[in-house]
Amino acid sequence: MRVSTADFYRQSIVSLQRQQSLALHTQNQLSSGSKLQTAADDPTGAAHGLSLDQTRVANQRYTENTKALGERLGLEENALGGISETLNRVRERALQGNGGTLSDSDRASIAADLRQSLDSLLDYANAADGEGRYLFAGSNDAQAPFALTAGGTQFSGDDVIRQVQIGPSRAVASSDSGADVFLRQRSGNGSFSVAATATNAGTATIASARLSDASAWDGGSYALSFSGGQYSVADSGGNIVASGSYTAGQTIRFRGADLTVAGAPADGDRFTIAPSQQQDLFATVRDLIGLFETPTSANPAARAQVQTGVLDKLGALETAQSRVIDVRARLGARLVAADDAQNQLSSQLVKIDEALSGIRDVDYAEAASRLTQQLTGLQAAQQSFAKIQGLSLFNYLR
Repeated sequence: MRVSTADFYRQSIVSLQRQQSLALHTQNQLSSGSKLQTAADDPTGAAHGLSLDQTRVANQRYTENTKALGERLGLEENALGGISETLNRVRERALQGNGGTLSDSDRASIAADLRQSLDSLLDYANAADGEGRYLFAGSNDAQAPFALTAGGTQFSGDDVIRQVQIGPSRAVASSDSGADVFLRQRSGNGSFSVAATATNAGTATIASARLSDASAWDGGSYALSFSGGQYSVADSGGNIVASGSYTAGQTIRFRGADLTVAGAPADGDRFTIAPSQQQDLFATVRDLIGLFETPTSANPAARAQVQTGVLDKLGALETAQSRVIDVRARLGARLVAADDAQNQLSSQLVKIDEALSGIRDVDYAEAASRLTQQLTGLQAAQQSFAKIQGLSLFNYLR
């Protein structure tokens, strides 16, 4: 086959350019740290890398969501912990003031302490997340949800709970309803409330009131009356459901309810037993304050009435404390879910980065060795081209 001089030059130049291009490509890989300079270098790897990029972006978004969720839930946990401690303080002070031996000034001091506790409860109820958003306000979280007025408790929030996406198919509630935590409480022991009639003249008081048999309780209204050393319990229709001789300290049972009565009732003294009603937590504490501010030192009958009222509010506090514990338990489960999601996302991010590194990152040792080989081949091609270029008949004749 005859090789013309023009063919020789053309093929030599093409070979030199190819060697230079390969060396330049390897040099670019080494300088950039990426072995994929264009998608043509590895079409399958480039496509897989783009898919991993999308997964990584989603992972980072979920990670940010999870971090923000954990911080918000942590703040709510602190608020609920403070509420629980405050309720314990209120309960301790109420028990201390209900012993029957304190003076009116001592009881007024307890009332002042309870006012401080009420302010603390309001502060916790209006706790914010540090970004001007209130934890217990629902979707209307740009303003403090709770306010105490002369007419009662005002709530400007709602029951809408935002869900935070922490995974492709997983969302977690970012807060709890303030109305559910603070407003939807139950009076009395959660089943029924007991109150002394304002006209009671004796020293009888309800020492305890509990539901011993929930299946027997019908949720009705009853009245416990005393006359001639006897007691009787009548339903709302006037029908007697329990009766007997009264002895101080005895427990009177009817329809699944147990009432322990202490003190000496006067004839005609009466206690009402009514189904528990919805009562907000702030109203319960305010009622306690009002009871302790009532002068009783010179009026044993009034003291007995107040003691029965305090007992009823103590039952409501216990119910509220149980509600707070339940909310904290649910919140704890969401915190665990956020922590688990954070760990999973971190592990996934490590795997994604490893996969992307395997696709895109250059192996410096291999690339450096390859560049050396390519430069050596380029140098040899240049030298051989220079030598062969001198093989001419004119040079031979000369």
